[in-house]
Amino acid sequence: MLAEKIALSQPSPGELAVFYLAQAGFLIKNSSGQTVCIDPYLSDCCERMFGFKRMIPTLLRPCELETGFLVATHSHADHLDPDLLGLVAKNKETRFVGSPDCLPLYVQAGVAAERRVTLAAGDSICLEGIEFRAVYADHGELAPDAVGMLLNIDGMTIYDTGDTSYCPEKIMDSLGSVKIDIMIVPINPAFGNLGHENAVRLSELIKPQVVIGSHFGMFTAHGGDPAAFLECAGKTLPPGITPLIMAPGERLNYSREHGIVGQETFKQE
Repeated sequence: MLAEKIALSQPSPGELAVFYLAQAGFLIKNSSGQTVCIDPYLSDCCERMFGFKRMIPTLLRPCELETGFLVATHSHADHLDPDLLGLVAKNKETRFVGSPDCLPLYVQAGVAAERRVTLAAGDSICLEGIEFRAVYADHGELAPDAVGMLLNIDGMTIYDTGDTSYCPEKIMDSLGSVKIDIMIVPINPAFGNLGHENAVRLSELIKPQVVIGSHFGMFTAHGGDPAAFLECAGKTLPPGITPLIMAPGERLNYSREHGIVGQETFKQE
């Protein structure tokens, strides 16, 4: 089971384990056992709420998610899963970090004020040695409070763009001069997102060591072509930037000194 794989994973000092949970969801674990889960969609609530049928099976059931931090770049149900939130809120050890529009959902789920924080673009906070910084994202009228999220964990920086259109000047201004180790970017073009070409263009400007394409395959209406992303990246990105598409449940091990040091595709037992 994926939950067991995550629990047993023990990154070496100076390394992170990054698990892909499908759609826009990732779980990050460091050598101290701290975990940050960002934008996980683990239920079927989008079919119930909007008619968007899940096309990728859930490898991690909502009741199995254990994480120190649950992070949401905005309040859409495929990023802040309300069915999942209600369950995770019962775990008194979990803290919540999200964009301002997430606050009503936190309150509704019974998350106490001391366990939650909302960050608008430009805001930052350090919790248990992990820095969370919200950066600019443009998800239009669909989610005007949406942000990207910059995480600094053990000296390694992960930038999740969140759902955003291509607005390079504002994104670059918001990021500043920070060096990005791993960048997570949506490759679907629907609902104002980047699409694979603009995802590659933005990656070329930001120059992360690794760029992971996400937000594809879960819903037929969202689009997103992993093969096109990799082909475009291979033609466009300079040496030193590694483009990746991860399989649901796959683990990536990343080292501060050596970059990618291991990958393991999840096999359901």
